[in-house]
Amino acid sequence: MNKAICAKRLTSVVLVAGVIYSATTVAGPHGYDLHNTLAPASGGMAGTSLARPQDVTSAVFGNPATMSKFKGTKFSFGATFYMPEVDLTHDGSVTGTAFSESSGTDIFAVPNVGVTQDLRGLGLPATLGLGLTAVSGIGAEFRADPGSLGAGAEFIILGVNAGLGYELSNDLSLGAAATISFAELDLGLSSTSAATHDIGLRATLGATYDMGPATTIGAYYQTKLKHTFDNQVQTTATSYASPTIEQPANIGIGIANNSLMGGDLLLAADLILKFWDSAEFWEDVYDDQTVFSLGAQLTRGKWKYRLGYGYGEDPTDTGTTGPIGGIQQVFSNIGPIPLNQAVTQYIQATQAEVIYEHRLTAGIGYTDFLAPGLDLDAHVGWQLAEDRDYGTGSLSGGGHTNAETYSWHAGFALTWNFN
Repeated sequence: MNKAICAKRLTSVVLVAGVIYSATTVAGPHGYDLHNTLAPASGGMAGTSLARPQDVTSAVFGNPATMSKFKGTKFSFGATFYMPEVDLTHDGSVTGTAFSESSGTDIFAVPNVGVTQDLRGLGLPATLGLGLTAVSGIGAEFRADPGSLGAGAEFIILGVNAGLGYELSNDLSLGAAATISFAELDLGLSSTSAATHDIGLRATLGATYDMGPATTIGAYYQTKLKHTFDNQVQTTATSYASPTIEQPANIGIGIANNSLMGGDLLLAADLILKFWDSAEFWEDVYDDQTVFSLGAQLTRGKWKYRLGYGYGEDPTDTGTTGPIGGIQQVFSNIGPIPLNQAVTQYIQATQAEVIYEHRLTAGIGYTDFLAPGLDLDAHVGWQLAEDRDYGTGSLSGGGHTNAETYSWHAGFALTWNFN
């Protein structure tokens, strides 16, 4: 076969398959799911929020049972700015050209909007919550270097949540929430693909229990979140592929305690299990993942000072061999270039390198900011640099591709409290 035709078909396979993974590029440590890591107050505590969240958004999008503790009416509005960085080096054994390039992705703005309404005035020991934020996604692009075969795309998932936290007793609360998601996938291939979107649905069930005046435990279960992008990629003159992508089911448990320093020091810890290995499209790329986070909040008068640390396992499936089942079916008509082990590993390196392990965060809060009943929360965070070699090749680490990733985020929100 003509080498130019082979190269063109390989470009199509790597580009199309790779950019579908672009959502996972740099959002860790929860793979590409966010889990309150960019929320106004929880963002300063590494996302810790399953037992006693300190902001409205974290209650609405975390453990819905925690909303029962929010009294009166609260409305929160803010945003977090997230900047990912990826440096990639490839020896040319997969793409045909060696290159070294940094991702051209720019800063992402993540909205944080939430409202809770206490229903006790109606005789119900419950609180209703609504919210809007990004729950998953991001992207990467290396198009500046032709050797990358033009890899670049974005995958953004916005979630609208509606939930209810109900107090069964003074100690026990239950909660349920529904997420209606809007996902948009842009493969960046102007001649063979289009930006398409889909609506998804996820349920979250949770509970909290007060073990005493100072300690609360919380737990929740989230179902999978599934999106199918109709006619996303043209595979022949008259045929189109419609890839399906699932965010995994999750189980989380958290504990919070404020017995120290006269109740002014809140310590919290969360553990989340993410089942990537049973999520469609990711099962051949990621293994199941465990994520652990610690958070602390010290209250001094109107000020709150927050610190956090998060650790997430690298979910990269080191045993992947290719072809990737779902992607191989989608692109079976593109040409005879298989998604073999080397190509699969290249995709992992360029578009699925969620290899972060360590996150450090800090934040502040101030009550009665500018006016009584108006609170300010702000946070910053850093995902420490990690690098990984993929495949077998001529790079110094023994792989054909090396990825180094790190990121930072900063955000704020104002919350109006009406009693």
